This record gives sequence, structure tokens and C-alpha cells, in this order.
Amino acid sequence: MVPFQETQCGCTANYLGPSLLDVCAGSAFLVFMTLVESVIRDTCTISEICERITPTLIPEEEYDFVVIGGGSGGAAVAGRLSEVSDWKVLLIEAGIDEPPATQVPMYMMIFSNDQFSDWHYKTEPEPQACLGNEDQRCSWPRSKILGGCSVINGMMHTRGTPADFDSWTAAGNEGWSYEDVLPWYKYFENNLQVGTLVDSKYHGTGGAVTVSRFNNQPDLAWDILKAAEEVGLPLSDDVDGEKPTGFVIAQAVNKDGVRLSSARAFLRPARNRANLNVMLNSTATRILVSVDGDTKKATGVEFVYNNVTYTVKVNKEIVLSAGTINSPQVLLLSGIGPKEVLDEVGIEQVHELPGVGRNLSNHVSFSLTYDLTNVPKTNILSMDALLEYVENRQGPLSSTGMSQVTARLNSKYADPSGKDPDIQLFFGGYTQRCSQNSSADAPQDPSDPDATRTLSISPVNLHPESRGYVSLRSSDPFEAPIMVANYLTAPGDIDVLVEGIRIIQNLTSSDTLVTKYGIRLQETTYGDCAELNDYDSDDFWKCALRYSTGPENHQASSCRMGPSSDEYAVVDNQLRVYGIDGLRIADASVMPKVVSGNTHATVVMIAERTVDFIKSTWL
Repeated sequence: MVPFQETQCGCTANYLGPSLLDVCAGSAFLVFMTLVESVIRDTCTISEICERITPTLIPEEEYDFVVIGGGSGGAAVAGRLSEVSDWKVLLIEAGIDEPPATQVPMYMMIFSNDQFSDWHYKTEPEPQACLGNEDQRCSWPRSKILGGCSVINGMMHTRGTPADFDSWTAAGNEGWSYEDVLPWYKYFENNLQVGTLVDSKYHGTGGAVTVSRFNNQPDLAWDILKAAEEVGLPLSDDVDGEKPTGFVIAQAVNKDGVRLSSARAFLRPARNRANLNVMLNSTATRILVSVDGDTKKATGVEFVYNNVTYTVKVNKEIVLSAGTINSPQVLLLSGIGPKEVLDEVGIEQVHELPGVGRNLSNHVSFSLTYDLTNVPKTNILSMDALLEYVENRQGPLSSTGMSQVTARLNSKYADPSGKDPDIQLFFGGYTQRCSQNSSADAPQDPSDPDATRTLSISPVNLHPESRGYVSLRSSDPFEAPIMVANYLTAPGDIDVLVEGIRIIQNLTSSDTLVTKYGIRLQETTYGDCAELNDYDSDDFWKCALRYSTGPENHQASSCRMGPSSDEYAVVDNQLRVYGIDGLRIADASVMPKVVSGNTHATVVMIAERTVDFIKSTWL
């Protein structure tokens, strides 16, 4: 890799790989995809290649604050802390800066499983799920990039429901009710559709995170809403507003058709602050804790950059924002956690905290694929589409295709009040990663010119009862931790998903989808499920769900917040780690329960509140 490159934007930039050519391998893609990569990189308002953080190469000896992990939460925490000019802040991020192609909405998830920018995590063999996978292990794409999963996710901006946060307070977390958190959601929002699509009662303007619907929707997106209405399913303009249930074309975290990651929103505006250092490709290996009688205090961080181990002193606080998998890993590597786990890998215990790594929760899903037999599969990624995007931020590249459509619904198992939905539907289709031909009329796959488009629809269980854990495989900080999801081990979890499949079948029976699109389910045997069960019976789908489990990427709750009376609570209601002064956690791991929707917005809210707690302590 070349460390620096001259650009057309008037600067010499750090290497920002990988590129689209790493994804679109093969000579057939070489010419056009080289052009696409070059155009995106050299369109300065898209790549912002000259507005990136200049990484620090050698850290200073001490800082007021060190933030471990530059993902959705950590980037926000570090950027906000650096607003106080007297505070010296270090952000330690294990990954690289954002590749230019990730800024284009259509390229969501393009670098998941990439060798440079993904942790390549897999669960341990699952007892009841992912049975059709090699060794029954589920894949968990987790981004190793500045900005974290906000660089590769679908950009959908949904929050938890009021019922979610009321359950947090019912569990003893004072100050985390819906009324408490709503002002913080509004605080960081710059919602461009307040007053036209969404209500100012629920949404804010002027914040760091720009939110709006994408500039482009396929016709099918609107026809999904029409189809839902035809079969009696509810609609909503805003599932974060007055109507938390229904089908919706969701708002997304984007700024004029360009992805707005946490790094772009919170760190790039801070790039010229002398009090903020950001170290990339730097892996935190442990938190140092001093012991003085009964008092324990986090005093430093050890990390590795470029094969050199550094130790920095921390004068005020460490904020751990490494995510639901890596935050408990770092705590355990530091000797903070249950003694039996630490003894197994030969780490001396510093502080007993039984809940570290426990209570791991994640949404679980399943994907149905439908053929749209009336819709030819022609190029989406064409020269015309590329020019429309770079010149006007319009067209298919400016959105995530069908992934901007969602629905939050109540199954027959949901709370009878109807205010605590337990199913979400995700859609996929109408995007294209690679193109051999720049013509919009050409078949997407020249070897199959008669191919038609497909649509994926996935039901998601928003309230899984199954719980897993994160643990250590060894004392080596560079070895992946043990991850056990225990998907579908709680019997009710699979029943909700079967109900979701029935809702999808109802939707796809609508006249609009059948007549206009010729929609037809791709029938699959799912291993021996079709032999063992009557096709389309509940037992058939339960078998299919276990065979082809959708593991989702909303991991949460492995360092949960709870009152001191909760044996497995790791942090208090100000996100302070129990028993360790000067240490907080700000990421999805602190959620007592995973929220009923995408997690990014809630992680940013948690980060904003963490900074407020810190400012209240030190200012």
C-alpha cells in the first residue's frame, strides 16, 4: 500500500484504501470500475479527501481523556470532548480511515469482510441457529474503520420506542426514560424535513447529524407502501414520531446524498483542534488500574501501533467505546471481570465484575428472496447514473435502494397495547456493486441477459429473549474473543419470526406486487427441511429459520447498565464502571436491552449523554 497519494482536490492525502477494485475483482470490471473509483475519490465534496483527520504517529505521554474505539459512539465522544479547549484528548482506533467508496449510499456494506476494514468475527458453533453454515458459526461483520459500523451500515435512522426506554427505567436506570432521552436524540439531529415530513415535537434541527430521506427511491419502494395498505397493514411517515408502527420509507443519516458517519459528523469538523489526537491502526491492549486501599482508578491505556507498544497516562477519565464485542474484551484483558474467566486465560484479576461480557443480545432475522419476473435486471451502476450522482447527488447511487424501506409491526405475541412492536421488516434490492458495462440498458450480467430483479424481505425479532456472552480465548489481545449468540434458544424467539414470515406472505399477495411486478418466492429446501416437514407449514419455517439464520448486526448489552443491586450490571446510570473510578463505557454494550430498531442513533445518543455526564463532573 502507498502511504500517501496526490489528489485532484488540492492536497496530499493518507492512503484511504481499500478501493472498489478490491471488491470488483476480475478483468471484466477493470476499466469501468477504475473510472468509478477515480471519479468518487476526486469528487472532493463526496470523498472529503482533504478534510480528513491527520493521524497522530507518536502519542504524547499523558492526556486528560483517552477514548478507546472510534466507532459510532467513540468518534462522537472524542469530537465533543475536544470542544473544551483546555482538555487534551486522544482517540485510539484499531482501523483505517473511511475508504472513499463508503461515502456513496449505494455502497453500504461493500467493505464488510474486507481484509483491511473488518474484524472477520464469527460466533462459536451455535446450538440452535446458523445450522447450514460451516461449523454452524454465524458471521458477524464488525467494522474496523474510523467511524465504525456507521461507515458500512444501511444508514437508516431509527431509534428505540418509548416502551424500550421505559423498560430501562423500570429496571432501575433512573434518568433513562423516553422523556429523558428524547431531548438528546433531538440535540444531535439536523433533520431537514421537520415541518414537512416529521414533527418538531420528536425531531431537532441544527445538530451535528444531518438526517433526511434519500434523494432517490425506486418505484418499488412506494409500491411496497401501497401493497401494505391494500392488505390492511399500517403505514407511518415517521416510526420515531407519533406512529411507532407501520411501513415507512425511513429517513437516513446522509448529507445531500453522501453518507454521514460519526467520523464525518464529529471528527472532521475537529480536525484542526490542537487538543485532539487520533491514532489509527492502533489496538488497545489493556486499561491500567491503580489500587490504593479500597479505591481503584483507571490511570492509563496501553496500546500497540506499528508493532510498538505505547502507554499513555490519563489524568481525568477513560471512555471505552470499542463496541459490544471489544469493550468487554478490553475490560477482561485489563483484569476487570469474573475471576473464573480471567483464571482460564492466565490474567490476574484487578476487579471482580461478574457482568462483563454477559447478557449479550442481538436481533435475529431470516431472509426471503422474491423474483420480480416482470422487471428486467439491467444496469443500475451506469455512466449516466454515475454522472447524475457526482453532478447532482441524485439517482440510484444517492440511496440504498430498497434498504431504505422498513416496517415496525406488532405480531400476535406483542404487547396488547400495540405500543411495543416486536417485528421489524428489512428490504433489500435495487443496488449494484460492480458493473462491466457503462450502459444503463445493458443486462447487469451479460452471461444471463434474461435475468430479472429480485427483492429480499427479512423479518426481524426485535425482542429476543435468547442471551449469549463474550469471553476471552486467550490473553493475546490480537486473538478474536469468544462470541456465543445462543440464537433461538428461547422458544418464543422463533415463533415471532414465523409470524413475520406470514406477514410477508400477506404483503406479497397484494395485487400491486403480483400484477405489476410478477412477484414470486424463490422456493428453497433449506437443507433437509423440505423433506422433514410439509412445505410452508410452521414446522417447515422453524426448521428453515434454524438452518439459514440471519444473525443481524445490532449486538448489544454485554456491559449492561443497571443499579448497584443488579449483580450483572457493569455501569451505573451515568455509565461509570462499577468499582473503577475514571472509567466509563459509551457504546451499545451498555443498553440494558437492545432497542426496537437500528442501533446507530441510540449509540450516538448514549455518546452525547456520556459527554454531558463528564462535563458535569469536570467543569
